[in-house]
Amino acid sequence: MKLIFGFRKNNPDFQSIFLITISFLGLFFLLILYLWAPQTRLYYSFQKTAILSIFIIICLVGILAATYPSTCKTLMKFQEDSEKTTKNSNIQFEGHHPDCGKFTSHTLYIKGNKYCPGCLGLSIGAFITIIGTVIYYFHGFPPSYGEISFWMGLCMVFLTLFLIVFFSLGKTFKFILNMALVMGSFLILVGVDIVTANWVIELYFLVLIMLWILTRMMISESSHKRICKDCLNGSTCVYK
Repeated sequence: MKLIFGFRKNNPDFQSIFLITISFLGLFFLLILYLWAPQTRLYYSFQKTAILSIFIIICLVGILAATYPSTCKTLMKFQEDSEKTTKNSNIQFEGHHPDCGKFTSHTLYIKGNKYCPGCLGLSIGAFITIIGTVIYYFHGFPPSYGEISFWMGLCMVFLTLFLIVFFSLGKTFKFILNMALVMGSFLILVGVDIVTANWVIELYFLVLIMLWILTRMMISESSHKRICKDCLNGSTCVYK
């Protein structure tokens, strides 16, 4: 089974290019802040509770969006456009994938049930991350783990974004990478909290996480559009 099929053939639009650029620049700027920003002298008693609570909320929203994609389908222009043109045809949506047979490389079958590997990876990664966040909040990690956690998370997130953005991925690898994106984000947050305890950097990182998720969604949407545009039935389905 191939895990990587090669470079993506997409021609990304301006919005996708902008999000991709900002995502990588944001990660680089985070590294600059981590290495050279002075350790803050202001540490509020509610800081850790607030930051970790916001992070857990982001994870819960991610699980909701991944488990019930129809609840956020209005945010996906691809599905809006598709439904307008498929309402008079036999094509239906299973989650956010049309059941036309062209998206078999984007779906996993587990015990007879159909799943999106990307969404499944995000939801499982978010669930594991929430457990880790609760453990970290109540028990903490040794200070020596801070540096290790940050650099491990940074490498995981950078590698994940790079592969998702520039490569066409197989089902298994897509599932693993989406889990790694969430878990790597958790490791970065723990590292920043232990080493710098800087609430400004932590808030900046939370915004950055949401930007990464948005970028990942745009890349997925672009890939879906390409499949439909290349389909021989495009004139009678989604794209004329």
